[in-house]
Amino acid sequence: MKIISGTFVDGIAWDIPSSNFTESDWAREFDTFRHMGMDSVIIIRAGFKDHAMFDSEVIKPTLYESPDLIEIMLRHAQRTGLKLYMGLYESVRHSAVNDWESEAAVNIDFIDELLARYGDHPAFHGWYMSFEGSLRFHPHKIWKPLCLHIREADKKARPILASPRYCGRKYIPDYPVPPEVHAKHFDYQLDYMEGLIGAYAFMDGHTDFRELPDYVKATAEVFQKHGVAYWSNVETFDRDMPWKFPPIEWMKMRYKMEVVQPYVEKLITFEAPHFLSPNSPYLSARNLYRRYMEYIGKPEQ
Repeated sequence: MKIISGTFVDGIAWDIPSSNFTESDWAREFDTFRHMGMDSVIIIRAGFKDHAMFDSEVIKPTLYESPDLIEIMLRHAQRTGLKLYMGLYESVRHSAVNDWESEAAVNIDFIDELLARYGDHPAFHGWYMSFEGSLRFHPHKIWKPLCLHIREADKKARPILASPRYCGRKYIPDYPVPPEVHAKHFDYQLDYMEGLIGAYAFMDGHTDFRELPDYVKATAEVFQKHGVAYWSNVETFDRDMPWKFPPIEWMKMRYKMEVVQPYVEKLITFEAPHFLSPNSPYLSARNLYRRYMEYIGKPEQ
């Protein structure tokens, strides 16, 4: 059975509240990742709007973490033997109106800044395209220029990861994209992005549960055709509640993990610190951690 072997980390509060972790809290959390059998940590975004995980000269954020939160995460990733994927910057003011040229321009400078600050760190394993893919927002318009710049600027040829979505009923209720159309879209996307993004971890929370198998099967066929790694982003928050976002109900999480087992190479999650950790501020996340660890046959920390 494939277990969850990677997690996103949310260093900037947006639609979930900050846990306000200190470095000692992050040290404990990285120990938890390792104990759970994880090998990868993905910073979902290093900058967002007017916020950043460090005092960036490119973004010039009003709000930023101090001390440098990326440096803290890299240090503890190295200590625990985890690979860290570096997220990028979402201005929102450009991407919200499909102005991908402007979004790419600021991110190209931000990529150069990230390389200058952290490029020699041994735990810096790869890159993450923070822009979530869908039919609605044409992500290849931002993915391709940034991937091409990374390939040119990053002499270590680090791998690149993306996490698109299935555009099911929980994303656009009136106009869900059926599995066969979703598959056609990514057949085109993979042609257009050939050789640039090494793995795509699809968010699993935007479809009805009974429709998830159809999306997974259709997607797996396209990725097998193109020879690109197909992963699953097993969301451990619950999209079915009237508020954003509590930890998911265990039966839903177990179902999603079991559906993808025959089709995907790796399972990751958004995101363990809030929703699947004994260190979470949510009591129900601590209970979810206990149920998950029992399910995979590992002792609790």
